[in-house]
Amino acid sequence: MSDKHRKKNGLELPTFNPKESAVFAAKVLSDLKIKCVLIGRLAVWYWIPDPAGHAYTKDLDTAIKKTDRQKVIKHLSNLKYNIRELMIGGINVQSESENINVDFIDRYSVDEGDLSKLFEEAIDSAVEKTTIGGTELYVISVEHLIAMKISTFESKDEDDVKNLLEYDFVDIKKLREIVDKNIAPTRVKLEQILREVGHPMAHRRKKYYN
Repeated sequence: MSDKHRKKNGLELPTFNPKESAVFAAKVLSDLKIKCVLIGRLAVWYWIPDPAGHAYTKDLDTAIKKTDRQKVIKHLSNLKYNIRELMIGGINVQSESENINVDFIDRYSVDEGDLSKLFEEAIDSAVEKTTIGGTELYVISVEHLIAMKISTFESKDEDDVKNLLEYDFVDIKKLREIVDKNIAPTRVKLEQILREVGHPMAHRRKKYYN
């Protein structure tokens, strides 16, 4: 069986080993003196300790500032890597021979909207670290991670949000402040999810009587 697949209940499912991608991303951004912050599915893996909640991912996502995108593109082009622009804002680089699949995301996009300020704030405020493949990476705060996932309005990201909100280390006051500052229109969605999961800090709907 290939190391890119695992078996569950007799079915063969894809897996992703992030070690090579983590080492690659960290080196690229270190060479450019850019802070490397882990986001996306692997950040969920970091914050949710139970492996049962670790859904599949096919790549490693890192956050970069929009002012750094061209630096990364130029550096990777000089290294002869194939680069693909991401519709959401950022770039992807893959190398099957090196087992590398990394997204460098800034979330600045004409078509998909500008969330670059949220990403920049997440990068600047990241203090948690994790080690993958012997390489140390900053990890996005759980509150910024939830805010990013709420902003996509995708069901898989909403599921991640609900799972993350089960843990008491999430600072709801800080989360609301992040949402109000960077993605205010999604505040309604946040409050809806808090009520759905029965969070003790959810704002309850007022009842009106005739």
